[in-house]
Amino acid sequence: MTLQKVVVHAESPVYGLSIRNAGIREKAQALIVGIERGADRILNPSSDFIFDTGDIIWIVGNNKKIKEVI
Repeated sequence: MTLQKVVVHAESPVYGLSIRNAGIREKAQALIVGIERGADRILNPSSDFIFDTGDIIWIVGNNKKIKEVI
């Protein structure tokens, strides 16, 4: 298990999706613990949060599986 930071780009598979619809928990067996959007920091974001370009996702889980999903 690792905590890692991932930046969302327009080409990212999660771009434009909500946390729920991205399926990160199921596919990567990981949890999103926080998101940074500009100057805002969101801890424990709701499952309705929609990813946008430049979002920084803080995610805990299996490093290899996270890279496959995001």
